[in-house]
Amino acid sequence: MGIFNFFAKKEDEKAYYNKVDYSILNEAALRNVTKVSVVVPVYNAIAYLEKTVDSIVKQTIGFENITCILVDDGSNDGSREVLKSYSETYKNVVSIFLETNTGTPAFPRNLGTHLANSKYIMYVDADDWLALDGIQVLYDLLEKTNGKYAVGKSIQVDSKGQNVIGRYESSKVRHNVSPFSIKHLFYHLGPRARMMSLDLIKHHKIRYPEMKFAEDKQFFIDVILAAGEISTTTETIYYLNRIDDNNSLTKQTNIGEKMDSNIKVLKYVLNKNLEPEKEKNIVNRLIEFDCITRLFDRKHFVKSKDKQLYYDKFHEAIGIFKKAKRPYEIRETIIKPINTIYFDLAMAKDYGTLEALAKWSKKGGETKQILENGLPYNVAVLENGKEVKIPVRLKAELETEMQDLEKIQLKIKLTGHSLSPIEGVALINRANVENVYQLPNAIKQQEDAVVVSLKMEELNVLPKGSYEFTLMYEDYEKKRVKKRTETTLTAKLDNGKKFNLYKTVNNNIGVKVK
Repeated sequence: MGIFNFFAKKEDEKAYYNKVDYSILNEAALRNVTKVSVVVPVYNAIAYLEKTVDSIVKQTIGFENITCILVDDGSNDGSREVLKSYSETYKNVVSIFLETNTGTPAFPRNLGTHLANSKYIMYVDADDWLALDGIQVLYDLLEKTNGKYAVGKSIQVDSKGQNVIGRYESSKVRHNVSPFSIKHLFYHLGPRARMMSLDLIKHHKIRYPEMKFAEDKQFFIDVILAAGEISTTTETIYYLNRIDDNNSLTKQTNIGEKMDSNIKVLKYVLNKNLEPEKEKNIVNRLIEFDCITRLFDRKHFVKSKDKQLYYDKFHEAIGIFKKAKRPYEIRETIIKPINTIYFDLAMAKDYGTLEALAKWSKKGGETKQILENGLPYNVAVLENGKEVKIPVRLKAELETEMQDLEKIQLKIKLTGHSLSPIEGVALINRANVENVYQLPNAIKQQEDAVVVSLKMEELNVLPKGSYEFTLMYEDYEKKRVKKRTETTLTAKLDNGKKFNLYKTVNNNIGVKVK
């Protein structure tokens, strides 16, 4: 249906929302001004729907402070009966039933936003769920900062376990900062874990464009630009469902359709004529992530029998950027070294080497490590006999280790093509990624090394379990530390616990408390 004019005339807006017939249960609830509206687009979501809605109903902020707007897009799997049941039970659960399926969550989200009547708004997909205090955390943050946009931690759940996504959004507490001060902020622009001023969206007439893919990307670019400042929290807000049997719309969209949507968003951003430094921040996501990482550094590319489609879409996107005649080169927006190599190979149309590199990356091919002029490289040994040198931005290796009654002290040597100050140590629980123990005062920076002092009194807070030992830098980036020696350092903690620092099977520092 194309991209909307987000600043449409009022009569056009009325026509837009009347283009699909719908019925509403508990319509009176839309006249009540609540603290937060939560909009959930629903389409054949019976498997997870109750878990999703229950996570909203049970919020610690009190469900009486929430308007839950469930917009069903023509489900035929029993989802409508579930929605009717919730509306019969709770007067502030508004169920909206569209007469025809629109084929995208855009119209349901837009309609829910249009009908909402609260101070703030959130979006939850019908197969995901909220942390039980998620709404309270974001609401308190916006009230404290008098802000218009807040975001917290998202945990992706799949068959292999859990991991934090979009770490830059939740790596630290920030109040009303520029979105352009956070590297990679424009990555992962889905609806999860964020709360916004409803007035902001309505005042600027921001809508989701009706696309099967990337509609949320364009929407949140507009919201972030309109907000101007954002606040972040380290608290967990949202659980993103990527369990194998969850057949989401994203999984149903092929690479050609996805790239067509990404290209529309790229055109949309370039047409805004933003300041170059701001534009580069957004373009980095649209080119490096969408047109390089998601195109080439993926198993679906390695397995594809129609790789020419990938190359055609890549060159189409690059051609659009070139026609825009920007005062910067697209290559300078790329951050990850391997992505720069993919870019150069694609531009040179050296597709044989590019395909071999992707296969090496996704199938764990042979890797050699070398030093050249004092700088580290990973050398990818490709199946076609070529070797590709990939610069290592930061390498950390344990140089010395000492222990006394009060502390364990580690000297870690740092080398790399992009050395940044180490900001702290984080111990990440392997069984529960939400449990992260920060030790910002444990480090002493040297010219080409960092000294880490692990004091027994600080380690006493660690519960039993296994932990990743990571150095934190550039706000949210983390680096594992190589350990060559076989020695295990053991310290006695309070309550009979023991702290072990050892070498893992991957030759990294590992920690176990038992």
